[in-house]
Amino acid sequence: MAFKERESAILEYLRKHNEASIPELCSVLFVSEPTMRRDLTKLNMSGKIIRTHGGAAHRKELGENLPLPMREKESPEAKTIIGRKCLELINDGDTIMVDGSSTSLALLQELCGKKSVVVITNSAKAPMVLAKTKVKAFVTGGELASDAYVYVGSYAESFLRSFNADICFFSVRTLTPEGILTDNAIDENSIRKVMMSQSKKTVLMLNSEKVGKSCMNNLCTIDDIDLIVCEKDISDHFKGYEDKFV
Repeated sequence: MAFKERESAILEYLRKHNEASIPELCSVLFVSEPTMRRDLTKLNMSGKIIRTHGGAAHRKELGENLPLPMREKESPEAKTIIGRKCLELINDGDTIMVDGSSTSLALLQELCGKKSVVVITNSAKAPMVLAKTKVKAFVTGGELASDAYVYVGSYAESFLRSFNADICFFSVRTLTPEGILTDNAIDENSIRKVMMSQSKKTVLMLNSEKVGKSCMNNLCTIDDIDLIVCEKDISDHFKGYEDKFV
């Protein structure tokens, strides 16, 4: 079976089952594991699937919201690098606002060594991560967007407006070539706007794979944020804004 035929079969199987292991896909397509790993690497690089530990997952269209458990499996190495870079921006005693993105969870996992840091977040999953640290955390509460594991809505926004932060860390689904930050989750973008307004400094955590695409809702432009933390240098894509990239 040629690669194009295997590609079609893999994508169709993932559309039906959402996720599959390498042995499962090998059994369905009657190919070896080395061949399947090479195929999945190609499909991941072309943006057609999400490569997971031991397999692959269906990548939904940009017009759809991906559940948090699926987003957590996207580019875990890049998120770890971004989280560690962001950690260097945080001083002991800082108050930080953090959105409910999967990249933000990677940052929270790095906070254990910081002293007297206060985290304010709308992430319903953050308490499980921060329970292992000595970091003080405030979680908004509000309407739970269950697939995203975040709190949204007027109550969450009102809660955030009662605090002031040194830095706001957040992520979005895409950064367009024109420098517009976009996402499909309108309620989460509303939360991010409040966090940005209540913080002295705003930091976009950006996986390089998110550059060049566009989603449904505009959050802001590159002019509205202070820094962009990426796992590798992509500043040459945004002439005139090189000093914003970390």
